[in-house]
Amino acid sequence: MKLGNIAVIAILVISIVSKLTAGNSTLEGVQSNLTTASSTSISPWLKKAMNHHPRPRPPGCRSTPWICREGLHPPPARMRCCRHQCADVSSDVSNCGFCGKRCPFSWQCCRGLCVDTNRCPFNCGRCGNRCHRRVGCAYGMCGYALPFPIPPHPPSTAEDLD
Repeated sequence: MKLGNIAVIAILVISIVSKLTAGNSTLEGVQSNLTTASSTSISPWLKKAMNHHPRPRPPGCRSTPWICREGLHPPPARMRCCRHQCADVSSDVSNCGFCGKRCPFSWQCCRGLCVDTNRCPFNCGRCGNRCHRRVGCAYGMCGYALPFPIPPHPPSTAEDLD
C-alpha cells in the first residue's frame, strides 16, 4: 500500500511539471527573464551610468602627472607620479630619489638617498637623527654599548688629602 501511494505521488509530480513547462507558462517566462535580463528590467539611472563613459579614464596619475605636485603635501615632500601613483621620492623606500629606485632591506630613504639607519651617525635610527661628535651609531642607537665616560681625575681618597 505504501508503494502504491509513492507511485501515485510520483505520477502527479511528473504531470504537474510537464504541464508547467509546456507552452507559454509562467515558469518559462521567469526563466527567460532571469537568463536574458532584458534591457527593460534595468533602471534608467543604471543604464545612463553604464553608457555615459564607455571607456572610463584610467585611475592614477599617468595621464596627469602634474596632479602629484599640487595638493596638500608637507613642504619637504617631493611628489612624483611613479607607476600610476603619487609618491614622495624624498622618503619612499620604493621610489628613493627617483621612480623605481628601491632601497635595500632595513634601509630608509632620507632626503632622496638610501641610508642604513642602523649604522649612519648622521641618520641614526631615523632620518635626521645625528649622533654627538665622536660617538658612533650601532643598531640604530647612538653610542650603543660604549663604556661610561672616564672622569677627568680619579676620585680623591683620604690618603691623598694628607
